[in-house]
Amino acid sequence: MSKVQNEVLIVGGGPSGLIMAHELLRRRVPVRVIEKRQGPSHTTRAMTIHARSMEMFEHIGLAHRLEEVCLECPGNIYHFPHLPEEEQPRTDYRVLPTRFPFYYKINQNDFEQVLREHLFAQYSLRPEYQTELTGLVDRGNVVEATIQLPDGSSEQIAYPWVVGCDGVRSFVRDAAGIAFVGEEVAVMSMMDVPLTNVTFDDTWMNYFFDKDLFMNCTKLPGKYWRIYMSEPSGEYVFAKDQRQAFQDVADKLGIGFTVGEPEWVTAWQIRNNIAERYRTGRMLICGDASHVHSPSGGQGMNGCMQDAFNLGWKLAAIWNGAAQESILDSYERERKPIGEQISEGAMATHEIVMGFGIEPQDRLHYTREPGWEARTINLVSGLSHNYIAVTQNPEGTTAVAGPTPGERAPDALLVREPKKRIYDVLRHPQFTLLVIPGKDEARHVALGRALRDELDRRFPGLIAGFLISDRSDAGFDFDHLVPDETGEVRERYQIGDEGRILLVRPDLYLGAACLPEEGEAISEYLEQWFTPHAEAAPIVCAPALAV
Repeated sequence: MSKVQNEVLIVGGGPSGLIMAHELLRRRVPVRVIEKRQGPSHTTRAMTIHARSMEMFEHIGLAHRLEEVCLECPGNIYHFPHLPEEEQPRTDYRVLPTRFPFYYKINQNDFEQVLREHLFAQYSLRPEYQTELTGLVDRGNVVEATIQLPDGSSEQIAYPWVVGCDGVRSFVRDAAGIAFVGEEVAVMSMMDVPLTNVTFDDTWMNYFFDKDLFMNCTKLPGKYWRIYMSEPSGEYVFAKDQRQAFQDVADKLGIGFTVGEPEWVTAWQIRNNIAERYRTGRMLICGDASHVHSPSGGQGMNGCMQDAFNLGWKLAAIWNGAAQESILDSYERERKPIGEQISEGAMATHEIVMGFGIEPQDRLHYTREPGWEARTINLVSGLSHNYIAVTQNPEGTTAVAGPTPGERAPDALLVREPKKRIYDVLRHPQFTLLVIPGKDEARHVALGRALRDELDRRFPGLIAGFLISDRSDAGFDFDHLVPDETGEVRERYQIGDEGRILLVRPDLYLGAACLPEEGEAISEYLEQWFTPHAEAAPIVCAPALAV
């Protein structure tokens, strides 16, 4: 007979697990995070934070701290050996339509520390290290876990939900019987190391390659550079003297730097795998447990954290009795195609810089395809990731201009001083109803106010309504009324005299868009996510349950 612990068990204390914990805790869902590592990592694996992730971190109140420990990177330079420097292809992220038009370089150990500090400061939660999941059995309404504790003893506890954020070799995925289909595509080693005689612009990510060798290099925050190296034979990747192997490859590629004493070095097989499904009953997988791919483009950690950002609010809604389990079907439906997009995008860059056996000049055509740079930066940054294919605007509504439901909700400056943006309005754990009146302002405001009240009645505590207007008599209080001084929101969302009702999801994607006169359809749309109040189900687990 196992005790039932009334909390969500998160297996894995890396970025995905920490974001998962945050998204649940901010919605008052108790969690336990276990991690089999001996303690916090002091080495850095992933080292890139892209724009969409920074928008997420701004949303949850962490962007300012990350800005203090990161280095801005404008983009990537592809050093084709047959081209002069001024003709080298680049992917320049500084044109992205976001407050973060670049990507950040950061040591993953520093990044994880920022996340842990935030969780402890806000919720008094720390991962339990040296604590390993060794057994998992589905008991129907709970999942029974066997957990080995730091002193070597074991405990058996049942949890209503278990989320596996436990990486490529996920115990949760295996226990759930989920196949992890894919293939090995290359071998790679990486090193954090001091360098001398650096002649390239190390603010950028620099890719160097020839027919048989690949190396990329950039400066990390602090005193070290990050170098990745790959070649098809494994001769250099798995060489006993890694410092010399990296130096030999750098010399063969004519890069010119001198490799110092490595701080850290590792080698691994690059795999391109994606899980057959993302859930079995009350066991879910997230992040690297569900997809892994080439590190080209630095998308891995970002995609993993966005998985948790998608899943967290949905699982919280079930826990809090506001939704049925069926909404979890949307997690796989929305995120699995993104995992596939990330894999495809990573492999596209992989073919340019690690297309071994093909002369570099015969790979150049990839970078000459129309729209290659714009397509690459929007995909890799995460700004073009969307759920359009699985999102439908409410039935009976008029198609309107602007972003399509399922797309990222664009940010826009509303007030110059004191500064306020759309993303400031969205900074809470609920859906956001935006009422943006048109020429018939009084009527549109009245319609928006009535819709807000109806949603409050049917879905209490789940939707925050805001009026984008300077009408102080409109029935919206100071915290939910923002003037549009700049016109940017109307420009970004293509809103004219007809006005607009917008519904933005908690993960910053546009859920629905319609005319003010059609706002009643928003209530019907929300029924796909939440149980209307009169039909609300009880909380899914009570402490008295036992198996």
